[in-house]
Amino acid sequence: MMVWPRTAWRFACGGVALAGIACATKSPLPPGAFVRGPLEVPQVPAPAPPPHLPEPPAAEPKPAAALRPGSAQDAPLALREVLSSVEAAFPLLYAIEQERQITAGQRLSAEGQFDPVVRSRGVDQTGSFANGVLDAVVEQATPFGGVSAFAGWRLGIGNFPVYYGERKTGEGGEYRTGFVVPLLQNRDIDIRRARLLAAQITEKAADPIIRRARLDYFRAAAQSYWVWQAAGAQYRVTQDLVRLARERQALLDERRKQGLVGESVPVLNQRLIAGREEARLGAERQLQQAAVRLSLYLRDSAGNPVVPSSDWLLPTFGDATPQRPDVEQLEADVAAALAQRPELVRFQLEKERRAVELKLATNQLAPVLNAYAQVAQDTGLGKKTFTGSGSFAFDRTTSEVGATFEMPLPFRNARGLSLTARAQIAQLLAQERYTRDEITSQVQDAVSELVQTYRRLEKAREELRLAVRVLELDTESFRARQTSLVDLNLQEIAAAEARSKVVNVLGAYQAAVANYLAVIGSEGSVSGAVLPRTEPEAPPPVKPMPPPVEPKP
Repeated sequence: MMVWPRTAWRFACGGVALAGIACATKSPLPPGAFVRGPLEVPQVPAPAPPPHLPEPPAAEPKPAAALRPGSAQDAPLALREVLSSVEAAFPLLYAIEQERQITAGQRLSAEGQFDPVVRSRGVDQTGSFANGVLDAVVEQATPFGGVSAFAGWRLGIGNFPVYYGERKTGEGGEYRTGFVVPLLQNRDIDIRRARLLAAQITEKAADPIIRRARLDYFRAAAQSYWVWQAAGAQYRVTQDLVRLARERQALLDERRKQGLVGESVPVLNQRLIAGREEARLGAERQLQQAAVRLSLYLRDSAGNPVVPSSDWLLPTFGDATPQRPDVEQLEADVAAALAQRPELVRFQLEKERRAVELKLATNQLAPVLNAYAQVAQDTGLGKKTFTGSGSFAFDRTTSEVGATFEMPLPFRNARGLSLTARAQIAQLLAQERYTRDEITSQVQDAVSELVQTYRRLEKAREELRLAVRVLELDTESFRARQTSLVDLNLQEIAAAEARSKVVNVLGAYQAAVANYLAVIGSEGSVSGAVLPRTEPEAPPPVKPMPPPVEPKP
């Protein structure tokens, strides 16, 4: 007959030891945390005040001084400053860069599959065979050949029936350790290692995702910058037209007072001033719109958008001479794009991930054959007989070696996984081939855009040169009273339109350069083979519009 106080003392000691193994940290919950208190009556919140709408920006908003400290405040805004701002403070680029942390967290989670696991259980049985069992074990899976190891301790005391005799241990408990080795399935790869490999590949794939976003944002920022520069040059053209008409109006008013010209001529010039002022206001609106759009990419040190001032515009943007693209180097740029574009790097990593899935599916086609070995040591007083009486024996050491076998006969699950993985790899290869063709066509199209826009720029500048020459001739004729103010106005407008066309085409060319750099996979102002240098040359001397003239009496 058992002495229950002694048994209870053993269980208490074992429970304390078991709690120390199973609990890694003390519960942070306060006492009574799970006691549900009475629910409060919900209160309807007061209506929120209407949101404060920001005031519209002024005609020429001033940027934050923190963006360009010192003497740089008065210097023209350079493209590299905009790209540096995108690199440092663009929110969407910061958001996409979090992919590194996201994938690192996923990889850490996959590594957690190899954390040691503590399992424990306790049983207290009453009745004819009063006994108690405590069991605690620590299991450790490894990435080396699928081998797993374990170590544990168990205590079985009391009376056990004959058929449960193996549950009885010495009074000090039994310590055991062992390992399991897969021989067929799960030897080269298993679900744990497959998930870890996939997470490591996904972590590598974060870099091409970020690079693709950087290329897109740099292209958008550069194009917004050149649109803003072109809008500023357009605004200067309209300002010149208004200035010419106003200066001529002062001369015509003076001649009208002297009786040298009729009333119709000054009135006609006033109508021209009104029309040109309307065009100037429209160009000013376009400049403001371009500046606001550029502020999405131009930010101060705190990350706030900065609307650039018109004082930061390049004063000679319309007169810059870009480099002529070399179409003979097209093949070199195609090869560079195929080597640099992050999409193809992502395809390579995705193929590696699919290969892991295929390897795992192939692994499932093999039967499960695991070998195991275990060594156990009883401690304390020896086991009693199964009836609970008899003499005590010395401590004992036992060992056990065995194998387990399992095989689903049709293997339909494994065959289905293998079929899916092979089809996904074939699908991926077809998509990669199309992407390569698409990149090649994008490079061809970008180079074609560069070449044709450069030719348009040459023709537009030739048209401007001829328009300025015709305006000079008409100005001389107007001085000699051989032509009317209407004809002179037409030539001034024609010269302004020609200058405006040069500005538009030059802006389109610089936007094409930004697209070309993104297409070949170059960041910032890094050049390619077709366009070795992307910065425009210093502008040549520009012949301004002729000043207004006073008609001879």
